[in-house]
Amino acid sequence: MIYFDNAATTIDKSEKVAHAIYESIMSKKYANPSRGSYELSVNSLRKMFEIRKSVANYFGIDDPLNVIFTPNITFALNFIIRSLFKSGDHIITSVAEHNSVLRPLYDFEKHGGEISFIDIDDNFNLKLDEIEPQIKENTKAVIITAASNVSGKITDLEKVYKICKKNNLKLIIDGAQLAGVKKFSLKNFDDTIFAFTGHKGLHGPQGTGGFLIKGDFSFNQVFSGGSGFDSFSKTQPHHIPELFEPGTANLHSFVGLEAAIKELEENEPYERLNNLTKLLYTELKKNKNLEFYTVLEDENAPIVSINIKGMDANTASEILDEEYGICTRAGSHCAPLFHERVGTRNRGILRLSLSHYNTEEEIYKVAEAISEISNNL
Repeated sequence: MIYFDNAATTIDKSEKVAHAIYESIMSKKYANPSRGSYELSVNSLRKMFEIRKSVANYFGIDDPLNVIFTPNITFALNFIIRSLFKSGDHIITSVAEHNSVLRPLYDFEKHGGEISFIDIDDNFNLKLDEIEPQIKENTKAVIITAASNVSGKITDLEKVYKICKKNNLKLIIDGAQLAGVKKFSLKNFDDTIFAFTGHKGLHGPQGTGGFLIKGDFSFNQVFSGGSGFDSFSKTQPHHIPELFEPGTANLHSFVGLEAAIKELEENEPYERLNNLTKLLYTELKKNKNLEFYTVLEDENAPIVSINIKGMDANTASEILDEEYGICTRAGSHCAPLFHERVGTRNRGILRLSLSHYNTEEEIYKVAEAISEISNNL
């Protein structure tokens, strides 16, 4: 099997991740954090803080308590949008967004909010110059993808931040396709929230994600439940991170995420991953029977999206799986506005996405398989 669907979930994980999870369970050291004063409970609370510290250091923020843990980035983005914005507010976003951003925003719009969209150009770059002309008196934030999960284009986040700072707007970043595939730091960002997920480029376990807060935000309660303290209050404690973390934490999986991040720090994969992406793009470009929805830059998310001329994406993906043992992703990739923009709503797009565990040999085999399919057609 050759696995080229890493933008959805990375299959390959470091053995250190598995061992960390196993040891955290089998050691019997960790009970329920914030639920008791005995040693095993305190161990869990302390371990959660250590994991927050690792995540904070990796993404360049000073306060580990401004790291919020959620089951995935979808939860994180829902928490952020529902907590911060109200009827009458205006949000600027883009046509390249994933449904994890779009659907909470549509719900926000249904309840009296306003949304504006910036477009992409013919090379699939976001038209960032469209942000400022859309700013109004009630504009509160820009919510933007750090990298498209279809084209792989990396957003110039520094430019977006400068626009936001100039206009006193909050910046909210969907970092699903950037975290772990390119080094990114919030050190020079203020009034910014960065949402991430653990099971993609970070090569952590499924069921891990969250967001990091840099700056001052006025959050409202979205979800509530047990907190382990202030139990007689009728509302969730209005402290960060407890406001967004009701109930028992998925400690064992987050131990695995910590191990995954340490592995990335010790063996940085970014240059290798970028080189693999360029090789895949170069090999596929030799095939004149392909249509491309990726235009390579110096740095890209590890995604190359194509279609075989005269074939829909799902058919191509099925053939690759059944006849060649190659796992790819076809369809709309939860990015409906992107597909409407490029005219692939019905046909879909075939997405090939890499991790640093992939090899050059695998890339050559995939390019050869796609060449055979397109030539036979």
